[in-house]
Amino acid sequence: MTGELGMLTQQSIPYTPPFLDGDAFNCPHCQAYSNHIWGYGCIDRGGHRTQRDIRISSCAHCEKRTMWLEDKMLYPRMSTAPTASIDLPDDMRGDYEEARTIVELSPRVTAALLRLAIEKLCRHLGEPGKNINDDIASLVKRGLPIQVQQALDIVRVVGNNAVHPG
Repeated sequence: MTGELGMLTQQSIPYTPPFLDGDAFNCPHCQAYSNHIWGYGCIDRGGHRTQRDIRISSCAHCEKRTMWLEDKMLYPRMSTAPTASIDLPDDMRGDYEEARTIVELSPRVTAALLRLAIEKLCRHLGEPGKNINDDIASLVKRGLPIQVQQALDIVRVVGNNAVHPG
């Protein structure tokens, strides 16, 4: 498959989300896959400093830090979802990146934003944009693999349910 439709089936660059005590993962600051050096942090409670399951990692690439409490990343407050493909057009990239940054806070809003990005992508790929279901079906007729179609349909249905009551 060639052309813009082909970008939907290309293998993406491997992504390893940040995880506690991970030797290497994609940094939430610079997105580079790099080694991380771990240490402990302290909490100041009214002049009393205590060590309490605060872990801090430093990225070997950008030297910026992440802060963890137990197994949850506290800082930076970012998603562990991969960043947008470099092939994604700019007007869809904004929707995707917004959805990516709020997925943990609001899965419903995330689903709605991803559905919007799919609508824009269908129009970008030459579909009329009047009915997302018909647009996806047309992309399948043009060679879109069934696995991608199923993924798009899941986002379409979940996104619909997120914004339409009942």
